[in-house]
Parts: sequence; structure tokens; C-alpha cells
Amino acid sequence: MHSARILIVDDEADICILLAEALEDQKWIVEWQTDPHKVLEVIRRNPYDLIFLDIKMPDITGLELLPRIKKISPETAIIMMSAYGNISMAVQAMKAGAEDYLEKPFRDIDEVNLAAQRLIEVARVRLENRFLKKQLEERFQLDGLISASPAMQEVFSLVKKIAPIDATVLITGETGTGKELIAKTLQRNSKRSNGPFISVNSGGLPEGLLESLLFGHEKGAFTGATHRVKGYFEEAHEGTLFLDEVGDMPQPLQVKLLRVLQNRSFQRVGGDEEVSCNIRLIAATNKDLEIEVEGGRFRKDLYFRLNVITLSLPPLRERREDIPILARYFLKKYADAFAKDIKEITPEAIRQLCAHDWPGNVRELENRVERTVALTEKQALGPNDFVDTPTFKGHDWVSEIMDLPIHVAKKQFEKRYLLEILSRHDGCVTDAARSAGLPRQNYHRKMKQLGISPANLVEELVSG
Repeated sequence: MHSARILIVDDEADICILLAEALEDQKWIVEWQTDPHKVLEVIRRNPYDLIFLDIKMPDITGLELLPRIKKISPETAIIMMSAYGNISMAVQAMKAGAEDYLEKPFRDIDEVNLAAQRLIEVARVRLENRFLKKQLEERFQLDGLISASPAMQEVFSLVKKIAPIDATVLITGETGTGKELIAKTLQRNSKRSNGPFISVNSGGLPEGLLESLLFGHEKGAFTGATHRVKGYFEEAHEGTLFLDEVGDMPQPLQVKLLRVLQNRSFQRVGGDEEVSCNIRLIAATNKDLEIEVEGGRFRKDLYFRLNVITLSLPPLRERREDIPILARYFLKKYADAFAKDIKEITPEAIRQLCAHDWPGNVRELENRVERTVALTEKQALGPNDFVDTPTFKGHDWVSEIMDLPIHVAKKQFEKRYLLEILSRHDGCVTDAARSAGLPRQNYHRKMKQLGISPANLVEELVSG
């Protein structure tokens, strides 16, 4: 996994130095720039995971630079900074594409580090899923999400059915399973496809800022509110509003969200006018909302309102048949990116990858392949190339059977041997039998005796 690259943009060198010293403690690569006019050129030369961008600078403001940066590098996460902060300015920055907002002077440098760490992960998720996003450009090309999994095919089938229906959808799944991609597919293939798609993360933002982002505010609603500002509910009119991490939404805002779903109207912050909204709401969460309801952290009535149609996205460990496809895709991606002449991942290494549980899902798999490609000069990646940390464990099946009684070990060895040979020949029994020096009929008979099926080869290798 590459070290995160961070750029600090502030016309005050002292601020840049202070922030850089704090961030470098995290082993990130930190650079800074005091001339805002050079920033776009620097970004074109060097991609960054995260940019700290000051709002008040001579000649050109951070708010003016923000959309230009996003146009050049849309995956880069941006934290806006200002010593003249107010909610109105924060709302303006967030709606222009910033992911977070910090006031100077920084009261707690640990808070800055935590914000940086969170947004570096956000940037990496965007990069990791770029190839998936490209596959969704054509209507209902959901198999382009690179999945051979029956569980994912069921999800794709359900998406096709519910996309034209103007109903609320709740998407559940772990981080990195593609919830926002599914939400965009629903919108693209709905009656609202020509309307806006507005996405907002409900977690990690202060309650007041999130409220203003969602519902807008009136002039004079709070200090710095110099004019009326529309919220996301208003901007998503006749389109789709995607609420990510809805399980993290503060309870006072859960009440307001419930009211919108019931009445299809809301009031801006500081106002008493009822504003109508015609939207389709798609919500997503990585939490079990039933458990959150039982614990009193999520409103039961809101859960029932959101849970009209549920799409549950399986984690990578539950669709192991996708691991070889994804691993080979990432190999090509990073071999090209690093100008490496790496041709393949060996069958042994593929089996090892299939045996890992991948708690970080596609993100973890891509990071491991990226790191392995970056560090090797081989033309083929083997099992030893991927085992570099105590957390990554392949199946050392030879060591395992050494602890068994001889009659059990013999049977286990024979089964594993036949599986390994079968895997090397992509499930072709004829070729596997020839390689093992057995007549084809004998190989078939052995497979039947040991309960081996070519159709379930990945599952057999992982469990066997």
C-alpha cells in the first residue's frame, strides 16, 4: 500500500510548517505550497490523496480553487481551513466538493490527524472503485461489477426490478462493497434518470452543519448566514438523494428526516415556510439497523420508513469466486501503472488469496496486490510474495496434515493433491488426470470417493 500523499495550501508558511510537522508523524508524505497560483500545476504533476486548502488567500480564494482542483483530480479529498469560519462558509465549501472543514487555529492536532486519516481512506476507496464505476456506464451492465458470485447476481437481478419503481431503498453492506455504485445505477435506470443525483455522507459531520446541508438555511439563521441557501433535499427535487451511513445520523436529525419522508416537505433552518420536495430517497449503512434500534440509537419508526426495499451487498469473503478475477485485474492495473513486466499470479498464489477472509474487502485485496507489484521484479507472483504481515495467513495444508493420524492424513493428502492438480488445469479432469499419471476414469472415481466437484473448486480449495 502506497504512503498517503498530502498537500497543504496556505499563504502563511508558519501554518504550513506546523501542520506538516504534525502530519509527518503519521509517516505520510507531506508537501506544502504558499503560492495558490502554483497549486494546479503541482497537482497535475503529482496526484495527492488529501489536500488541506486555506479559504482566505491573496488574489484567489480556496473556494475558487476548490472546483478547479476537483476537475483535475476528482478522487482527491479536500479539507478546507479558515480562521474566519462560520457555518455558512462551511456549507458553501462542502457543497462545492470539500469533504471536511477545520477552523484555525487548530484546537486539537489529534483531531486534525483523525480527519486526515479518515479522508485518506475516502480517497483510496474512490480510486479502488474507479474501475467498477466505469463498468456501470451502459444500461444495466451490472455484471460489469466484476462478479461471478450467485449472491451478487441476485443483487443485480433485484436492482433491475426495483430501479423503475419510485420506492425508498435501503442498501446495507460493509465499507467498500459498492453501495454508492448501486445507488447510482438505481437512479440511472429510474424515471428520475434526467434529474439530479445528490450524495451526502450522514456520518462524521457536526449536527448543525449536516442539518444545514440537508435542509438549507434562511438569511440570518445564524452568524454568517448572509443569504438563503438551498439544502440537498431542495437541490435533489425530481431526482434522487443518496444518504450514505444513515445509521450514524444524529437522533434530532432522524426526527426531521422521518418528517420529510412522511410529509414530503420540510423547513429550512431558521425558517417557517414549508418547502415541498419530490425526491426518491436511497439510504445506505454499514451497520445493522435492527441492532441500532434495539440499542436506542436509531428510531424504530424511521427504520420502518427506510426499510421499504432492502439490498444487502455481500462482503468479499462470501463471494470468493470473485477473488481471482479481481486479483488479476489489479495485477494488470498496477503492472501498467508501475511499468512492471509482471505477467501472472500463479495458481498457488490464487489459492492462497482465496483462503484469506479479506476483512477490508476489495480495498484490502487491491492494496495487497498493489504493494506486491510495487516490491517485486518477478514476472509471476507466487504465494511467498503475498505473505508479508502476521495478519495475512494462507493455508499451509502440508503442515496441517502432519498433525493428523496417518490414515486421516493419507486421505487429506490425496484429496488436496487431486484438488491442486485440478486447479492447475482450470477444472479440466482430462488434463488433470494426464498430469497426475492416472487414467481419466480412475481420476473421476477418486474425485467421487473424496467428494470433489470441479464446479465448486474454489470452495473446495478454501475449505479443504
